[in-house]
Amino acid sequence: MAADTAAATAPREKLTKKAITADHPTWCPGCGDFAVLAAFYKVLEKRNLDHEKIVTLAGIGCSSRFPYFVNGHGAHYI
Repeated sequence: MAADTAAATAPREKLTKKAITADHPTWCPGCGDFAVLAAFYKVLEKRNLDHEKIVTLAGIGCSSRFPYFVNGHGAHYI
């Protein structure tokens, strides 16, 4: 029981952009999706969430690649 409590209260490592990034974006140069993804990375770093609490959802179009560039849960749907 004490080990469970210690594990639950142990400080986590800070979530970094490198840890969040899953793949290099393949959008066209100058695409606005890069700015959206960069802002999303900043929010995730600031919130310092566990990877299992990160979920990205995307529909169709170029921005639908978004879940592939974030190390977390994601879904690509229509």
